[in-house]
Amino acid sequence: MLENIITQLIIDKGTFGIIIGMLISSSVFPLPSEVILVSAGLAGISPIKMAIWGGVGSTLGAIIAFYIGKHWGRKFVDKIGKYVFVTQDKLELVDHWFDRFGDSTTLIARILPIIPHKIFSLAAGFGKMNFRDFVIFTLIGSIPRCFLLSYFGQSLLAMKNIYTIIGSLILVFLLP
Repeated sequence: MLENIITQLIIDKGTFGIIIGMLISSSVFPLPSEVILVSAGLAGISPIKMAIWGGVGSTLGAIIAFYIGKHWGRKFVDKIGKYVFVTQDKLELVDHWFDRFGDSTTLIARILPIIPHKIFSLAAGFGKMNFRDFVIFTLIGSIPRCFLLSYFGQSLLAMKNIYTIIGSLILVFLLP
């Protein structure tokens, strides 16, 4: 339901809709960006436009999550986690990634399409990651993610085999 509203916002409002849709998706709302990006591609929105403005919106939304983590801390995230699909197991996994890869974890989490990147933004906040580095890594990682997923949606339109289309959509909507 919310995915449909956001997709329609992107179609109706253009650049502003892309920024707002991706901001909402990348903050703490339980709305997968994969759905928005693939749907935007299916709607015929240019992957280049989605990459640029989706990257900006994703970064703005991630900043909200970062500040929630920074100012309200892990205890708050533990309390609200069940409402935004952030479990204790996921937080421990994110801690492991930050221990292993450091701040570049933010970049890795943003680039890979099936990783729920919101939790990494929250963890970067309560993990005391440098804000400037967080913004740079988030933007750099968001641009290719937005491009690839919207390009994937656009490519689905060119497919002629309905089973390939259905299978691809199931993967995109069920994996995150």
